[in-house]
Amino acid sequence: MAARVAMKFKRECYISRKLKSNNITRYYFSTAASSANSLNIPKTAPHFSKKGMLLTGATMGLLIGGGAYASTVDEATFCGWLFNATKLVNPFFSFMDPEVAHRLAVSAAARGWVPIEKRPDPSILELEVWGRRFSNPIGLAAGFDKNAEAVEGLLGLGFGFVEVGSVTPAPQEGNPKPRIFRLPEEGAIINRCGFNSEGIVVVAKRLGAQHGKRKLETSSTTSSAGDEVVNGGKAGPGILGVNLGKNKTSEDATADYVQGVHTLSQYADYLVINISSPNTPGLRQLQGRKKLKDLVKKWSNLSTSKFK
Repeated sequence: MAARVAMKFKRECYISRKLKSNNITRYYFSTAASSANSLNIPKTAPHFSKKGMLLTGATMGLLIGGGAYASTVDEATFCGWLFNATKLVNPFFSFMDPEVAHRLAVSAAARGWVPIEKRPDPSILELEVWGRRFSNPIGLAAGFDKNAEAVEGLLGLGFGFVEVGSVTPAPQEGNPKPRIFRLPEEGAIINRCGFNSEGIVVVAKRLGAQHGKRKLETSSTTSSAGDEVVNGGKAGPGILGVNLGKNKTSEDATADYVQGVHTLSQYADYLVINISSPNTPGLRQLQGRKKLKDLVKKWSNLSTSKFK
């Protein structure tokens, strides 16, 4: 019996060497499959190299080990890792058209594809302005999120406040493209957009939906009605500002701004009246004493309850 096993083993070794030397693939057939089906489907024997197996094992080990370690750290540390990781992505935006890169950034923030700041601001940065408590004095100015698409995502980045706009009463395209230019040596850009806006109606719908969502999420921490200083904004801990502009073809600038105040003040913690943009013809004329006084007078006739 032992002799037969030894002979069979030697024969198998001899056949394997011959097939290998002649580059012939050895096929294995299933007797059960051949009896059930007249067509025999060959199957090659699987082959894994040592290097491939080592690489696969090392990769799986790193993933498992990294995941296990990440699960043990606190949210603040993990948040810091995410913010540092975004620095690896930033250089790719420099190869894109400036306005395309801007649109991608806004879309990412709107979809929540940006890190969320979990680390609390130091108390020394806190300040009170206009009866509102800002967690820190660093905010995002108007011009980035012009149409209030990404308020929640941008506030989540850790800004003390976010200002959307400029918002015009009627939709308008703004100035012809290209209208955003990079200054790499200065680390800056030139913006000549000219109040491109989707209009008050669209922005009001977005702010209304976001306002309700943020207020619902923070209802358990809302301050009592008797507090003089509100801890954060109307809808949550983040302060929201709305920047108002006039339409390029408007004949009554004052009416444009009053319409913006009436429609959007219910969602804003503060409003900004933009009369200084150099990209809208005739806008700076509103800085004159008479026109500015008339503008302020019409605002004062609005109900003060809109700003509480």
